[in-house]
Amino acid sequence: MSCERVTVLGGGSFGTGVAAALARSGTEVKLYCRSSEQAEEIECTRVNSRYFPGHSLDPLISASHDLEDALNTRVVFLAIPAREVDNYIPYLQARASSESIIVNLAKGLHPRHFTFYQLFKTTVPQAQYVALKGPTFARPILLGELSGFTCGTNSLTAREHISRLFRDSNICLDYSDTPDAVDALGAIKNTYALVLGIAAALGLSENTVYLLVTRILKEVSDLLSLLGHDPSALFSYGGVGDLLLTGLCDTSRNRTFGFILGRGIEVDLDRNRGFLSEGARAINILLSRCEPEAAPLLFKVRDILAGNALPNSILSD
Repeated sequence: MSCERVTVLGGGSFGTGVAAALARSGTEVKLYCRSSEQAEEIECTRVNSRYFPGHSLDPLISASHDLEDALNTRVVFLAIPAREVDNYIPYLQARASSESIIVNLAKGLHPRHFTFYQLFKTTVPQAQYVALKGPTFARPILLGELSGFTCGTNSLTAREHISRLFRDSNICLDYSDTPDAVDALGAIKNTYALVLGIAAALGLSENTVYLLVTRILKEVSDLLSLLGHDPSALFSYGGVGDLLLTGLCDTSRNRTFGFILGRGIEVDLDRNRGFLSEGARAINILLSRCEPEAAPLLFKVRDILAGNALPNSILSD
């Protein structure tokens, strides 16, 4: 059992779920909440009522709205939306040392650095970086159901450390020494979930859906190679596992957004930024790095998003 104290930055559903998994291993967890009201509620009632009403949190989890105090740990898990990561970089820069381990759970692309590995390599180079991604919804993690993550890091010390933290948590880990590829997959799968959401809205047969799944797997493998990554990273929890979870489960936000597109419902991309899924946010960044022949399905989704193509265009060769 671990007796270490770590921080989970983000008191949303996913941060709370990961905190619960860490606590099952005996790890003391400081859960940072953006609002003092949420932190006080968790401390007083042991419940995060906004996300998991009626579920008592482990006594090893404490909540705080004090960011400086929360970051006073060796290991920090980032369980925040991808678009908010930049806001915390100055605080991490000020606190990080060569012993620090930053574990990034956010799935998305960075507008300047592309992957978050590249962002942290540039802005917080002294810290050890881990990309932790997998086919994981928050509630099953919270409830202790068997779940998987890919631990992507080029630091053996960080890999061993994260393995110990999750040892008794019911979290299965597989490993990659290319965190850049793991980060890229965490964003790429969101974009292809839009394709499968559109397919669901069109009411396609199982034959056609799994034809699309096969095309998607081939296209993602080609994209990884184009971006300079080993395509074998696709065959991991953070690759095929996460892609299928996000693309085929109705509770996925990205699949749901694709379903809306497939129904022909117009979305004003300029006025509804807060509504957009991670896949819709990432698609233009991703496509800026490839030609149409490298990712034909994604170029079709971009055209559908822009109102320049019909949803059934995803079926054309």
